[in-house]
Amino acid sequence: EHTDARHAALVAVEKGGPSGEKPLTVLGFAALSPWSTRPGYARTAENSVYVAPPARDRGLGRALMLDLMGRARAAGVCVVIARVTEQNPASVRFHEALGFSTIGVQRRAGEKLGRLIDVRIMDMHLDEP
Repeated sequence: EHTDARHAALVAVEKGGPSGEKPLTVLGFAALSPWSTRPGYARTAENSVYVAPPARDRGLGRALMLDLMGRARAAGVCVVIARVTEQNPASVRFHEALGFSTIGVQRRAGEKLGRLIDVRIMDMHLDEP
């Protein structure tokens, strides 16, 4: 899914030791995926973002997302959709701080650890000032 400019994927890594004695450690990632396979929705992408617990609260997620949104805008993506579980208020606040707005909640649309979960749908319009 991440083979073109509209659907970029970024990975933040921590380098190993100076002579490579330690492997690279993935600290986080951000990616854009197609929102739909239908051509009429090519201007819209869905974001994913994850930061590993030891790397949180250092601005890494924000840096990844700002870079990703810049790439999306340059590639002609106009709308970015985020799906956030209602059980993750920190992710809701994170997306709001970046400029995403809630457009609805899908009740019982997901499943995690055997439990049905509600999913908040948020969007950001890159083609608006």
